[in-house]
Amino acid sequence: RMKILYLGHSAFQLTSAQGIRLVIDPFVDNNPLAPIKAKDLKADYILLSHAHGDHCGDALKIAEKGKSTIIAVSELASYFSQSGHKTHPMQIGGAYDFEFGRVKLTRAEHGSMTPDGRYGGLAAGFVLTIDGICIYHAGDTGIFGDMKLIGELDRIDYFLVPIGGNYTMDIQDAAIATSWINPKYAIPMHYNTFPLIKADPEELRKALRDCETQVLVLKPGQEISI
Repeated sequence: RMKILYLGHSAFQLTSAQGIRLVIDPFVDNNPLAPIKAKDLKADYILLSHAHGDHCGDALKIAEKGKSTIIAVSELASYFSQSGHKTHPMQIGGAYDFEFGRVKLTRAEHGSMTPDGRYGGLAAGFVLTIDGICIYHAGDTGIFGDMKLIGELDRIDYFLVPIGGNYTMDIQDAAIATSWINPKYAIPMHYNTFPLIKADPEELRKALRDCETQVLVLKPGQEISI
């Protein structure tokens, strides 16, 4: 069965039923909530939603160790390929069938600049179809109306949704976005890493108590089989 491991902040490791490992937005070494360090992570593929350090900060460390392929928008992929890393550039709205499944990039309402000040392209989210399961990692984003369309185009099983506010949606907006997308499960992310994004994920459960969506609150280091 496929597995989802929450690493804190917006970082996840997905392991397909075939054992292919994907790491999304790795930020662990400088993440006070992360249960492990970059040296402990192995990835066949690394997916980066945007260029900020709290999302791609440990990508190079993991890629150098595991010869990972970095999947990101073209500008960010170019940034990593210039240092000799294997990349697969994509763009918003584009999709590609990889050995593990399908990746489609969605828009995200957010900025994107590398830690050294270079333009990182458009911020993105990911709709992943792996082992017949559809996962939408929204990336860093505010709420936007086309989330309704994302939910219509794909039957989302798991919605990985930011709730911390300030830089992304807060719980109120995350609840509205979840109701639009209507996933089977919602997993809160991007909260409590820093004081500015302090939030109680149980509040999202309360806000969605009248919806069919089940809220799964994962602690950093918790892994589930799906």
